[in-house]
Amino acid sequence: MSNDYEDRQPDGEGRNGPSLFLILLIAVAAITAVFIAQNRERTRIEFLFFDFTSRIWTAIAIAIALGVLLDRLVTMWWRRARERRRS
Repeated sequence: MSNDYEDRQPDGEGRNGPSLFLILLIAVAAITAVFIAQNRERTRIEFLFFDFTSRIWTAIAIAIALGVLLDRLVTMWWRRARERRRS
């Protein structure tokens, strides 16, 4: 005779180990640490009126951050323009 309680398992029960998100987070953190460790040399950066020296990884991180910011601004502008056209 089967027990009704044994047949029903709540979501997530029976699942052991870390989540996929945690594994990916650790992998990205490890890759980032290796990237920073391998790109610690200083380089000369020239941009418009600015001329300075910086570590390579810092310059790349700033460029990525500016790219993400630009993407968000363009996306916000695009959505507002679409909403205005619908109205």
